[in-house]
Amino acid sequence: MNSEPKSTWNRLLPWLVPMPGGMFGKPQNGKQMLVYYFSRVLAFYVLTMILLMLVQRWLIYQPTQVDTLSLDLANTPYGVVHEISTKTEDGLELKGWHFIAGQIACLDHESCNVELAKGRPVVILLHGNGGNRLHRLETCRLLASLNLHVFAFDYRGYAENPGSPSQTGLLNDARAFWKYAVRNRKINPDRIILMGESLGGGVATLLASELCQQNTPPAGLVLRSTFSSMVDAASHHYPIVPVSWLLWDQYRSQSVISNIVCPLLLIHGTEDQVVPYELGKKLFEAAPATSASGVPKEMLTIEKGTHNGLIYEARGPLTIAYDQFAKQVIAQSIAQPAVN
Repeated sequence: MNSEPKSTWNRLLPWLVPMPGGMFGKPQNGKQMLVYYFSRVLAFYVLTMILLMLVQRWLIYQPTQVDTLSLDLANTPYGVVHEISTKTEDGLELKGWHFIAGQIACLDHESCNVELAKGRPVVILLHGNGGNRLHRLETCRLLASLNLHVFAFDYRGYAENPGSPSQTGLLNDARAFWKYAVRNRKINPDRIILMGESLGGGVATLLASELCQQNTPPAGLVLRSTFSSMVDAASHHYPIVPVSWLLWDQYRSQSVISNIVCPLLLIHGTEDQVVPYELGKKLFEAAPATSASGVPKEMLTIEKGTHNGLIYEARGPLTIAYDQFAKQVIAQSIAQPAVN
């Protein structure tokens, strides 16, 4: 007796019961009903995943774009903030602001260079995924009040800058910011502190890893409210999504932080609902115990601290931490003997 050959689907899925009118036919029994509803749930899930994959960068990057960002909006005394700009390797001109250390008024570019030549530390601020540099005024003012110069650039696609953000693009931007400080403004790397907040912490960690491997490490790395990886952060918010398969920009900080040889300060709030405290702790634990110069890594835990409100909720502890860290890493760099 001849048996009807089984289809590929029947061989792979022996429980699959054919529908009387095809996939869109009305189920006639329990097994058909199971197949009917499962296929629709599966189709909905797959379509949702495809949609998430297509709009993921719209979800990750939330820039505030403007035609121009006037210094008047900085609401600071005349001369303490200056416009700066640099060009990326792919030809984009990116703009930012230079906050003068000590909030000293400088009338022109040359007087800014005079202040930079005095040897105070310079912070390159790499901000988070939303807004633009205008939304980091409080942080920039605080750092400047501690006698730190601040270069606060915007990434591509943020503020008045051209382009569209991505991990590759933002890392290229960060490289351009670094080269601007070292080449254009003649600042020694051992005076430059990289500071990354939230997503900017991922960018800062990737850049610091590169620089350390090139034997031109920054003076220090400060990470605030950042993650072990974007995969971990996204998985926290979308637990049923196969994030590691779908995510283009993964910012795997944990996998490169072992390359960091400069001093590290990590700051995180325990009530952070955007990037859970546990992810910051995970990144901290993966970092080397001490820098090449012997400075122990440090983690400042802000009890009840949130994601975006730390500058207001913990201004005192942040001020002390930033000040002590800057003084420590600069003192270490001065104490280090020159390497021929």
